[in-house]
Amino acid sequence: MLNNKVISIVGAGISGLSCALKLAGSKLSKGYTIRIFENGERTGGRAHSIKMNDFSIDLGAGRFSPALHPNVSKIVSELAEKTEVFPFTKIVCPHPQHAGLKEILAQLKPKIVSSYNESFFQFLCNHLGNEKSHAMINGLGYDSLYLPQISPEIAYDIIEKHPEIQCFSENAGYEWFNLVDGFSALVKSLYERAAVLGVEFYFEHQLVGLQTKSNSTLLEFSGCDQQEIWHNSSYTVLALPPTAMASLNLDFPGSWSDFTYGSIPLFKGFIFFDHPWWQDYNLENKVTIVDNPLRKLYFKSDKYIFFYTDSACADFWYEETKKGEAEYINTVMNLISMALNIPINELPWPVQNKFKYWPSGVEFAIETSPEHPPVLSKNNGTIIATSDAYTPHCGWMEGGIIAGRNAADYILRQLEKSAVAETEIN
Repeated sequence: MLNNKVISIVGAGISGLSCALKLAGSKLSKGYTIRIFENGERTGGRAHSIKMNDFSIDLGAGRFSPALHPNVSKIVSELAEKTEVFPFTKIVCPHPQHAGLKEILAQLKPKIVSSYNESFFQFLCNHLGNEKSHAMINGLGYDSLYLPQISPEIAYDIIEKHPEIQCFSENAGYEWFNLVDGFSALVKSLYERAAVLGVEFYFEHQLVGLQTKSNSTLLEFSGCDQQEIWHNSSYTVLALPPTAMASLNLDFPGSWSDFTYGSIPLFKGFIFFDHPWWQDYNLENKVTIVDNPLRKLYFKSDKYIFFYTDSACADFWYEETKKGEAEYINTVMNLISMALNIPINELPWPVQNKFKYWPSGVEFAIETSPEHPPVLSKNNGTIIATSDAYTPHCGWMEGGIIAGRNAADYILRQLEKSAVAETEIN
């Protein structure tokens, strides 16, 4: 398709949508066609919710805090999305290591400045010993805190920005919300807004290659029936996470960035029952952290139970699902029985379940630094990459919004320079 005034955005997640909306709303992009290409059949990326029993469950992004995520909060308000309190900020059945944990973390926090080249686990071991460090991380419920690429700084960020364990930080009073209709409803509204502004959407377009020219880029896609599709573009935004970038033949991150990137798998399992038996145990709208593969177990009002795991435990559950539904559910129920100290024969059996495994659910720059460029660029700035992984909000919708707007700002600055130069010539 020959059109020299095209801005192509690859990826219809929150970053790609945010980028398109900012570009489409600027006078500087007037005259340009803005296109979004998406590998799958839907918008949203890791924001994915579905309907179960007449209510929505979020298989991906599922909560936000106005204090930590002002951009998400603003968009939710602008779009008049219905919210409800995400209540899981207080832990029931406390883990043995929770006593005094907040004080220990507060005492250690000043020491992370001189420990930037250590993992969080090694940092803890240096100050508390191996046994105590294992117990602390188990009590926090995020197994990613064991990973060698998780620095003390990243670890404190995880602890302070997650509702279940914010009680062990200075953020203990932060409020959290989720969307009644799920985050897919917000994404759908953004998609509709972008379409009204003239943004073109192309689904089932998998990017397989780029060919750079002097003043444009030729994008090669594979369509739904494997046919080759080519699009010419003046500016190209790769709104893709680092793992997706690395899968393309683009020498990423080698020729793009001095930073390196990691990812963490995530798993969410939802279990539905004929009646909310957990209310009999005063567990409604509460969360517990346990020393078994469930890790974080949530009791959602009178609707369902879900558990949320990361790293090795996420991989464990993915392997369990391969054994068949009956064995998977049997494992879940036995571990719930152990976690709550309730005999298995006293628990009703689920009537439905749903789960989602994200092999790279959270992506991040390993070298934590405020100096990470907001976007990465090549070919004199005509090809740029953006991702929540490059922001301080990696793994959150907030980071995706910031990343998309960073990419739009980058292009708009170039368009402004071009307009000034053209005016001067004339």
